[in-house]
Amino acid sequence: MGLHEIRPHIAFRGFWNNEGFWETGYLHVDSHWEWRNGNEIHTGVNFTHEGVQEPFEINEGTFVLPGEYDHEEMALVFDTDQGKAISFKSRYTRGGFFGGDRDRLNASINFRAGDRFSSSIGWNYNDIDLPVANGNFEVNVGQLRLSYSFSPKMLLQALVQYDDRSDLIATNIR
Repeated sequence: MGLHEIRPHIAFRGFWNNEGFWETGYLHVDSHWEWRNGNEIHTGVNFTHEGVQEPFEINEGTFVLPGEYDHEEMALVFDTDQGKAISFKSRYTRGGFFGGDRDRLNASINFRAGDRFSSSIGWNYNDIDLPVANGNFEVNVGQLRLSYSFSPKMLLQALVQYDDRSDLIATNIR
């Protein structure tokens, strides 16, 4: 039941366009705390960069203006043992977002039946406060994922997703 492992780590990813403009940057500093029962807590901070060259509509009537946006965000993650038949994942992130602030909560319940079938149902919530007209809004996305392995080389996966901002249901089957 005691602490099994602590895994500190740092990761960076960045994307530049063909003209050398820095579009996206993400520096992630984190530590995973794993217990012998398979539960994990992750504590981290992210340093983000977004370079915007053209204004874009992020929400109906809400535009992100051109500029360079550098922010920090803190993250807290809790996962139960993903090897069990039923498990839970949650992530809370709070920090800067295109010159404003964002609170983000993701949660999912996962179910596995042997090595062949797995599913999850999840919810993603974003509370966004930008320093522009109509800059305060919320976004909820619900997800259902199903996966079945017929053999080690053949797999069927389905994703159904609902977004309350666009009132749209989207699916993907592969």
